[in-house]
Amino acid sequence: MKILSIDTSSSICSVAILENNVLIKEMHNYSEKEHSETLMPMIDELFKETELALDNIGLITCSVGPGSFTGIRIGIATVKAFADAKNIPVVGVNSLEALAFCGITQRGDGEYVSLLDARNDNVYFAIYKMKKGQFSIYKNPEVMQVSEAITYVDNLKLPIYFLGDISSNLSKKQGIEMSRIEQLYLAKASVSKANSSDIYEHEYLSDTPTLAIGVALAGLNRFNNGIYGNSDSLTPMYLRKPQAQRQKEGKSDDISILEMSYTDLENIKMNYSMFPNIWQYDVLQDDYNDSKYIVIKQNEDIYGFTGFRTIFEEMEIMNIVTRQDKRNQGFASNMLSYILRYAYTHEMEKINLEVNENNLPAIKLYKTYGFNIVGKREHYYKDGGNAILMTYFL
Repeated sequence: MKILSIDTSSSICSVAILENNVLIKEMHNYSEKEHSETLMPMIDELFKETELALDNIGLITCSVGPGSFTGIRIGIATVKAFADAKNIPVVGVNSLEALAFCGITQRGDGEYVSLLDARNDNVYFAIYKMKKGQFSIYKNPEVMQVSEAITYVDNLKLPIYFLGDISSNLSKKQGIEMSRIEQLYLAKASVSKANSSDIYEHEYLSDTPTLAIGVALAGLNRFNNGIYGNSDSLTPMYLRKPQAQRQKEGKSDDISILEMSYTDLENIKMNYSMFPNIWQYDVLQDDYNDSKYIVIKQNEDIYGFTGFRTIFEEMEIMNIVTRQDKRNQGFASNMLSYILRYAYTHEMEKINLEVNENNLPAIKLYKTYGFNIVGKREHYYKDGGNAILMTYFL
């Protein structure tokens, strides 16, 4: 299958055509012109040099952010036009995941820390893992302070690779100073770890392919896992509102994930109709006494909760529930990342869960993170629905 890949998320506009995971041709352009002026001529030239046309393309992938708002919209609009014209499936890929795949092409298995400059001492930050050919998410994309982001590195157990806006000389390139990241990383390490060779198991990857190639490989991985759609499935990924809008609203968009208190449980009870799920409240209350529960809050409002249990080296997720009016805004992803971090730090070997086979958004989310379908329970739910069994191997 031939893949047309487009990245317009940064000042570098890049396009590529691949045959599955093998590169056929790549082009990129760094200029002061708007991507609206450079993108289509590059695609035309790409087709000419490869002697291909849109009719030969079986999948289109593009970056959806984070990055330049204008650039992302130009790329998405172009892909939508192509996909609609020829009825070609599309996959939107976030820039941080694409960065990770750029590193994977060079290093293979390992854990990849993707960093993009978000200004004002903040970074767009995510961590991904490749193990025995299985790609998974360790930390979902989020805006964080540089120091907070590096804290996550402490518990990574495979070789660590940093990618993104990292530079040893900021006078030549805007971004995050490499020496600062290294200082923060070393500061977070324990004394015992600092005295071992493990502290040096990290590397800064700079000579990586252009992002269009990473977008194509990440998109192919998603496509192979059944995560794709038509042009309507493409939406820009904005990890936060523009600063001016946040200041105008007088609100903070900071997200807190905390252990659920009894007060939180009572708050959920009073608003339980806003948290639709298959459990009656009394079942949730009973499970609260037997499992570990956390809540996710924004501006002190509870937007979701999740519970899980651990038995020896295995974890079972009991539920992940997002408030009805806050779905599709990343809150479930944040809770799932919290669970993964908890599992890693407590040396779990795998995470199990069950999900209604009709809950397609949840199944898509779990697949995106690297959960595998391992079985099915027929007529498991009271309404006769089947349960899909999924496992994440750490």
